[in-house]
Amino acid sequence: MTAVPTRHRARRPLWTQHACPRCAGDVLAVLRLPHGWRTEQGTEVTGFTEIVLCARCDLDDPITGPIVTFFAVHEIATDRTVDVLARLIRRWIENARPARLDQAALDAEIDAWYRGDL
Repeated sequence: MTAVPTRHRARRPLWTQHACPRCAGDVLAVLRLPHGWRTEQGTEVTGFTEIVLCARCDLDDPITGPIVTFFAVHEIATDRTVDVLARLIRRWIENARPARLDQAALDAEIDAWYRGDL
């Protein structure tokens, strides 16, 4: 009997398993923030929302751009650079807000669906 070689792949972090939902580009990091609302009946709905940091979409943002640039220059954090990265990520966390629903865009998409355009 001959041994059959097997291949094992390390499981990648969740955010690297999917492309950016905005542009399909590379995701560098994901923030998971507590998120919730009250229903019309007054019931509290709680959970998490994720904010994706994309190498392409977030480069020009004054808060996230420096993080994208950090990874473009350094690739990974080292003992020498971790303090810089930590400051950049703290700033991102302090300014991160879940995206607001664009009601006009949602209404337009619903209309397009009813017309059969989607």
